[in-house]
Amino acid sequence: MRIARIKMNFCGALVCTMLSGGMLSIHLFNRLWRVRAFVLPLLLPSLLVLLLPVRVQAAYVDKADLTGDLIVELASDPAQDFVIQRDALYDMGVKTEAVYIPYLDRHIQCTVLPLSALLEQYPEFDAAFAYCYDGYISYYTSVFIEEYDPYVVLDFEGNEKGDMQLDGAPDMGPFYITFAKQLTAGSQELLDPANKRPFGVYKLKLGTKQSLVGPLFEAPFDTMDASAQAGREIWMNNCMSCHSWDPVGPGGNLSNRIVKIVSMHAKYNKQYFHDFVKDPQVTMPDSKMPKHPHYSDETIEQIRQFLTHVPN
Repeated sequence: MRIARIKMNFCGALVCTMLSGGMLSIHLFNRLWRVRAFVLPLLLPSLLVLLLPVRVQAAYVDKADLTGDLIVELASDPAQDFVIQRDALYDMGVKTEAVYIPYLDRHIQCTVLPLSALLEQYPEFDAAFAYCYDGYISYYTSVFIEEYDPYVVLDFEGNEKGDMQLDGAPDMGPFYITFAKQLTAGSQELLDPANKRPFGVYKLKLGTKQSLVGPLFEAPFDTMDASAQAGREIWMNNCMSCHSWDPVGPGGNLSNRIVKIVSMHAKYNKQYFHDFVKDPQVTMPDSKMPKHPHYSDETIEQIRQFLTHVPN
C-alpha cells in the first residue's frame, strides 16, 4: 500500500556515471549518437533533474525521536508547531469503534478520535495533511471528512495505551488514520481508498484547501481543461502522497522523484509514463512503487495531462 524509496532509474544512473566517471569514450559516444532519437527522450528528464535544486527537507523522520504525542501545525502559522499530548487527545471526543485493519483483514476494537472533532478545536480550518514518519502524507479535504468521517486511532484493544504494534502489520504508530467504510482500489466511489489509511502518522497540518493545496489551483493550473482537472484530483489524492512539489509546495517525501522529474516524463516520455504508472516493476524491477492495475488508460492520461502544465 505504501510506496518505498524509488531508486534512480537506469537513465539517471547512466547520466551520473557519465558526468562523474570521466570522459566518455569516442566509441560509446558514437553509438549513443546513432540511437539518439530513442535515447534522448529517456535521458532528458534525468539530465534536467541535475539542474534542479536539491531538496533540503528530510525525506523521513527517525521514529526513535518521536514521543507518541501528536505534533500539530496550523497553516496560518507554520513556524509554530505545537504538541498535543496523547492523553489530552482522549478529552476531545473519542469513541470506541470496531476498526478494520486491512493488513490483518479483521476488525479490532479501538479508541478513536474523529478528525472532525479535532478540527472543531480550530474552526477556521476544515482540511488537513497527515504526515508519516517515512515521508508519506495523506490529504483530507473538507468533503472527504464530512462524507467518510475519518478518525485517528489512539489505541488497540488488548494493547497498552500508546502501543500501536500489531503482529502481522507494519509499525502503525504513533497514530493510524482510517475510516469505517470498506472500499477496494478502483471503486467508483473512491479510486484509492488506501491513501486515506496512513500508518505511522506523527503530525497533522490543519488548514483550508487554499492554504494546503492552493498552488495547484493557481496559474498555470487555473485554465486547464476537464481532463487535466480530473488528473489534478487524482494527483492530490494519491500521487502527491509520495512525490513532493518543491521545497515549499504540497507533497510527500517518500519518493525521490519530485514533481518536476515526473512531469518531464509526462511531457516527453508519454508511453514510459503510462507503463510506469500501470506497472513500475516492468520498467524497473526493483521499484517499490505500487502497481495501479485499477487505473484505466484514460485515468493515467488525465494525470499526464495535469503534469504537462507543471512549469519546467
